[in-house]
Amino acid sequence: MALETELVIPHSAQNIIEAYADRDFNEHLSKKVGAELLSFEVNGPLDGAFEIVTEQSMAADKLPDIAKKVIKGQVTVHVTHSWGAPDADGSRRADTEVKISSAPVSATSAQNLHARGDQETLSTVRGEVNVNIPLIGKKIKAAAEPYMRKFVDLQAREVSAWIAGRG
Repeated sequence: MALETELVIPHSAQNIIEAYADRDFNEHLSKKVGAELLSFEVNGPLDGAFEIVTEQSMAADKLPDIAKKVIKGQVTVHVTHSWGAPDADGSRRADTEVKISSAPVSATSAQNLHARGDQETLSTVRGEVNVNIPLIGKKIKAAAEPYMRKFVDLQAREVSAWIAGRG
């Protein structure tokens, strides 16, 4: 099972990009999932190709039950979003890499923001969790993917509320 989801966000792709590249939004989103934002960096101009690099820390008890059997204490999650330059209509694509420092667990995904004018964007996310733990790796992967889906849904709701609150 892999992550595949499509959500309509009632804002322009540019407004979504600006929120994603905002440290305050990232701190807000981290708190929503019970994590602490340790570092945040934007490399490059938002009107071209750029990267957002974050690192969050969270308690292992926030993980799926099966993962808590092998991962203890604090978990540090390193995330790199590599955004491409906008298309002619303002659509954007990001390739994302997620690495957990204290476990052989990672994830990759691609997010496309399909611009539908100034008032609507279709966000599509396709991703895969990779777990290199003998015997229970497949169980951890199966448990992690629904968490990823919940995060993508939460991110879409929160970015929409964030933009609306600043409009």
